[in-house]
Amino acid sequence: MSNVVVRLAAAAAALSLAHVAVAADLSHKDEKYMTKTAHGLISEVAMGEMAQKNAADERVKQFGKRMIDDHGKELAKLKQLASQKKVTLPDDMDHGQKKEFDKLGKLSGKDFDKEYVKYEAKDHKEDVEDQGKEMKATSDPDLKKFATASYDTVSRHKESIDELHRTLGGK
Repeated sequence: MSNVVVRLAAAAAALSLAHVAVAADLSHKDEKYMTKTAHGLISEVAMGEMAQKNAADERVKQFGKRMIDDHGKELAKLKQLASQKKVTLPDDMDHGQKKEFDKLGKLSGKDFDKEYVKYEAKDHKEDVEDQGKEMKATSDPDLKKFATASYDTVSRHKESIDELHRTLGGK
């Protein structure tokens, strides 16, 4: 009986080593995508939290809540995937996102609503364009599955924020 346990343990160890070897083969481009995506997700959650506090329009607050919920879940999935792939993700926004976050943090009410929605409309347009290209270029099957789901989420967000932008007087 103990011989079977030893063989099972050896097989499990071999599978674990094979997984590490596969993870170590993640392309530089895929790692870069994961890092960029983590920055973006962290930013979306933080700005969504800000919208909850600073927005006047209930629709803007609801959009912010959606960013927290959807991108928070995506960030958790990305962190899990990064752990499996042995990739270290950032734990903060990038410089440009921090700058926008600080700018929005000085606003409240209708001024916040206008600038937040304008920023989110522009950001989601860029994200849809970038993620469409990056999704096709991703070589790792697990990351491609994540990128495809993320692209679908961002596409739905873009539709919502574009409509909100139009109703609040944006172009």
